[in-house]
Amino acid sequence: MSEEPFYIVMNHVEEHENGDATYTFDMSDKAAQSVIEEGLTLLLYCGISKVDLQDVYDWILKQGGNDEDAT
Repeated sequence: MSEEPFYIVMNHVEEHENGDATYTFDMSDKAAQSVIEEGLTLLLYCGISKVDLQDVYDWILKQGGNDEDAT
């Protein structure tokens, strides 16, 4: 029995006049389950430590050397 592949593919990007964008993805069931589990874990850690989710995203961008304001 072969294991299901893990994949996430961005299919479409729709840019909006206000600068926002809508992204459409396809992913395997295994990838979707992982995204759900990791997302819930992140939310729980933020809640327990009373850290705003945006602060986490900003911190991650700073780790990669991105000095742009992420908001």
